[in-house]
Amino acid sequence: MNSYLEYSLQHCLDYRVKNGMPVTDLFHDTNDSYHAPDFFSNDYLSITTNEQFHDIVVKSTLSCTRLLGSIGSRVLNGNTADHVKLEKYLQTHFDASSALLWNSGYDANVAFFGSVPQKGDFILFDELIHASVRDGIAAGPASRNAYPFSHNPVASFEVCLAELVEKNPQIFERKATVFVAVESLYSMGGDFSPLPEFIEVLHRYVPRKYAHVVVDEAHSTGICGPSGRGYVALLGLQNEVDTVLHTFGKARGSTGGEFDLILCAAVILTSPVIRKYLINYVRPMIYTTSMPRFHLLTIKRSFDFIASAEGDELRKQLREHSLYFLRKLRLMLKGVPKSVLSFCDPDRSFETIVSPIFPLLSTEVASLATYLRSKGYAAQMIPYPAVPKGQERVRVMMHAGNTTGDNDVFAQAIEEWVVTQSCQFSLGMASGKNLESQKAMP
Repeated sequence: MNSYLEYSLQHCLDYRVKNGMPVTDLFHDTNDSYHAPDFFSNDYLSITTNEQFHDIVVKSTLSCTRLLGSIGSRVLNGNTADHVKLEKYLQTHFDASSALLWNSGYDANVAFFGSVPQKGDFILFDELIHASVRDGIAAGPASRNAYPFSHNPVASFEVCLAELVEKNPQIFERKATVFVAVESLYSMGGDFSPLPEFIEVLHRYVPRKYAHVVVDEAHSTGICGPSGRGYVALLGLQNEVDTVLHTFGKARGSTGGEFDLILCAAVILTSPVIRKYLINYVRPMIYTTSMPRFHLLTIKRSFDFIASAEGDELRKQLREHSLYFLRKLRLMLKGVPKSVLSFCDPDRSFETIVSPIFPLLSTEVASLATYLRSKGYAAQMIPYPAVPKGQERVRVMMHAGNTTGDNDVFAQAIEEWVVTQSCQFSLGMASGKNLESQKAMP
């Protein structure tokens, strides 16, 4: 090693390997080198490999005279008529008070939570909220007044809120705002937020004008709600939620698909005052080069496509595949020890949607990922710190473009691995009992 610093960093990497966690250097392709159908990307609606959508984008591109370049940040000289036009479209599409584009969902969350909650305000957030929200909170003036609550149980949220209100009467003296931050669909657990219950509890303790609800729709935009407008729209809570984040890098066409169509951009839907504040105060907006016209065009086309009859059909297919796989998985794992394989199985069923995310947990999760890769799937173990220690997993994602046959073959591969692991588990149990018997003999 050239320095003590490098020695220390290498020690951390070696620790990951010693504890069975993957270490990557990104020198190899993590997607295209696998030949099996996709069960692991965020491309829920299979839009990046949809030939019809591809043709729409190509034809639109050929008809445009100016696609490349951005020439600066939006607050300087990078704000074009196309940026303004797309934001107006998104504002209308989502029936929002205003809309503000961002180059990524990470930038948007860091910008909002690092600047909008003021000193003296309070933030309650789900303990499994996106890391970008946590990073924004940590950098913001309200960082000392931010409190996590247990993931999803309404009772935990109510206890945290009641204690906060009791200890801070200034909330009712027009001196503070209580922010509540949740996701709509959690990507590591595959479960939805009980948003209506959270809102009901919040308004029982805090007057509406002193509360601000923020919902991150990164994993639900496009796949639910009328025209794919998301979870908040599905539940009809647009007037109860103050700020919503939608990202475009998942169901709306993720970067890295076959056609590499869309930058992982995002939009914040919020009040006009907050929009103006973000434009004038936050660094990711002031110092980041704006998106080129090509990305703006492609985003608009993806929204048109997902809101069309074709988009409705893709959402229907995604739901059917998700329900089908859910039933197969539940049947497969009957009687299987949780140490061999289990999955996060909350109440997933909704009237018009079912979660497309299936996290598989095992004490031998690295072995499962390796086995699935040997079958041609792009399976990766998700390690700490992306998930808590001891909860490492392989995250399966359903896709509209896969077939029932694809689902059957994939489920069979998982079952083959389960059978092998179950046999080893049974042998281990038998060996343990024999050893105990021998110890007990006179």
